[in-house]
Amino acid sequence: MWKSDNPIARIIRLVLGLGIVVVIVLTALTIIFSFPEKSTTTNATAKVQSCEDTGPITRRGFGHNWNCTVNLRDDKTGETWSDQVDMNLFTPADVGKENRVAWGYAGGRIVKSDNRVYSSPEGYSGATNIIVMFATGAVAIVAALWFLAKAIIWSFSQQGQRRFWEKSLGTSAEKKVKKQQDDEFWAEMRRNRELRKEQRRRRRAAKK
Repeated sequence: MWKSDNPIARIIRLVLGLGIVVVIVLTALTIIFSFPEKSTTTNATAKVQSCEDTGPITRRGFGHNWNCTVNLRDDKTGETWSDQVDMNLFTPADVGKENRVAWGYAGGRIVKSDNRVYSSPEGYSGATNIIVMFATGAVAIVAALWFLAKAIIWSFSQQGQRRFWEKSLGTSAEKKVKKQQDDEFWAEMRRNRELRKEQRRRRRAAKK
């Protein structure tokens, strides 16, 4: 299949490459959302009514993603409301229990929206959250772009792939010339290093 120019084989190679990209992205999301940022203060009490598992694959990656129906009461105003809370903030083990949470409006109400967001003291520090997000994101972006490019190249015919790599990396003859030039360069560097060592040795001997 890998060396076939059959259109179906080329499509399979493309789909396989794109599938690898999707797996990389979902794995990165799984890692990132496994480190939710904790709230330093709370301003409401939440009583969990029920939970539903929306996994094993969601926009937040692989595994469980509990979406729970919760009744909430604001500490300051006494306002009560019900909401659907995901992000694994609660699990079925919390059903019937009261939990302290922090809540606010998404985007700080920069836009007119009633979308509330929630966080819990049972999380990770902001520094940990940022480190995990950037480290995982950086690796995932590089890997995803690499396999995306590979997927596109895999969909080419064998002749098309050869032309692409020759244009990108050079022909066999060009690579041979380049290797010879590199070998000569490093050989010259070694000769110069040995010459300098010999000169230093002679200077030390002359001082004695």
